[in-house]
Amino acid sequence: MTQVDASIIILTRNGGDNFPLLLERIYSQQYSGSYEVIVIDSGSTDGTLEAAHKYPLKLLEIKPEEFHHGRTRNLGADMAQGRYLVYITQDALPVNNDWLRKLTDNFADPQVAMVVGRQIPWEDTKPPEKFFYYYNFPDYRLVVKSDAVDYYHDNVFISDVNAAYRKDTWDKYRFKENIVMAEDKMIAAQILADGRTIIYEPLAAVYHSHDHGIKDVFSKWRYFGFALRQGVCALPGSPGSALQKALEYFIAEVRYFKVNSCCRWLPYSAIYEIGKYSGLIIGKYCLSKRKSARAGLLYD
Repeated sequence: MTQVDASIIILTRNGGDNFPLLLERIYSQQYSGSYEVIVIDSGSTDGTLEAAHKYPLKLLEIKPEEFHHGRTRNLGADMAQGRYLVYITQDALPVNNDWLRKLTDNFADPQVAMVVGRQIPWEDTKPPEKFFYYYNFPDYRLVVKSDAVDYYHDNVFISDVNAAYRKDTWDKYRFKENIVMAEDKMIAAQILADGRTIIYEPLAAVYHSHDHGIKDVFSKWRYFGFALRQGVCALPGSPGSALQKALEYFIAEVRYFKVNSCCRWLPYSAIYEIGKYSGLIIGKYCLSKRKSARAGLLYD
């Protein structure tokens, strides 16, 4: 088996209009090494498969009910020949053609086991959701270690939407298949506990954001709350109480709305945040295991 430098792994299901553009951007990367692309599709009925067939990638089709955040990502890694595993979601888009290089250059330091890139919200994203990304994904580099004094907003930026791992790191830990989601944060906690380093690299940026309504954000955070109940909260957090952090977030959000002349969104944002945190609490303390199984169909 011929080894390549990087394996880019994409999980798809009805990738939509963005997916062909994503593949075009990936195959336009200015990268001095070799890389392969692996797509695992779980039941697309739009043009996703047709777009994939236009490129020399590895394509595996699975049933929709077989999708699981950890298990399906492990499946992609098992198929990979690269020294580095690079994950990007179907609804993300690298900002530049040096995205792959900016991610993997950080592995020149042997202590670095994981690299996470920046997420920049799409221009038409609602202000409350857009603020979430600007608040949690800064434009400067972060070095995350187990003995850090601060973990920058509880390491929210750690996400498989845009991330890379050494394959031997993944071999050691693998993504957990007994948690409903947040497999990225679980493996990050293991990396830090083992004394390894995680890099947040803002130059490896992608466009990515959601435009969730209040019902959708409640549902998503309910599942994340259940993941916390399963042990994902082992990832180190920032200092301060939950109330203090919520207050800091709200104050920063109000300032953002004022600067961007969108204060009319404040009432909506208040309901949006209540939906988010009530979902988190219900998931953490009330959601049943049976209902949590539905989270397997969430793609990021």
